Amino acid sequence: MLKISNLSFVRGNSLIFKKVNLEINQSEIVIIKGPNGSGKSTFLSCIAHLAEPIEGSIKYFSDEVDETIASKNFIFIGENNFAFDDLSIIENINYWINLNNVKINDHDISRSINFLYGNIDLKKKFFRLSFGQKKKFRILLIMLIDKPVWILDDPFNGLDYQSISQITKVISLKRDKNGLILIASHQSPLLTNLKEFTIS
Repeated sequence: MLKISNLSFVRGNSLIFKKVNLEINQSEIVIIKGPNGSGKSTFLSCIAHLAEPIEGSIKYFSDEVDETIASKNFIFIGENNFAFDDLSIIENINYWINLNNVKINDHDISRSINFLYGNIDLKKKFFRLSFGQKKKFRILLIMLIDKPVWILDDPFNGLDYQSISQITKVISLKRDKNGLILIASHQSPLLTNLKEFTIS
């Protein structure tokens, strides 16, 4: 369980959000909604211990979330923190696997790649991928690293129906395996039994 209590965040002289309370259980998907500038991405960053709120607490089960708890249990994939342009696809994959000390065999890596991409040249530099291929790479990383809590910032934006369907299936399977998933999105994804939470 993830429990957010009285969370507030300030940037400069602006209060981005104030005293936000939210509880999320295992096998739940929570969609974080709100207008542009409402603080959805910042809220996710606070939960992932990448931004510092001015007040409030975040607990994972009975533990206060700190760098160790977040690193062990959370994977946060945002717009700008997931790949290096000058590395190839496989080099980026290996970087993240090593960074997170993940033990995974080549068969499982290949199966995940084939599910999202079909046949693709793994030596292709990341900057040469299309917009949609880059977005899919974010999902590939969470499939391979697979920590208990997935935190996704706008994973469906700009994707075609087929890609959204693929990502939806991955997220649904994670929920079925007792995963806890937070998603900030402007869209209504093709998911059922969602819990919606609005930051205004």
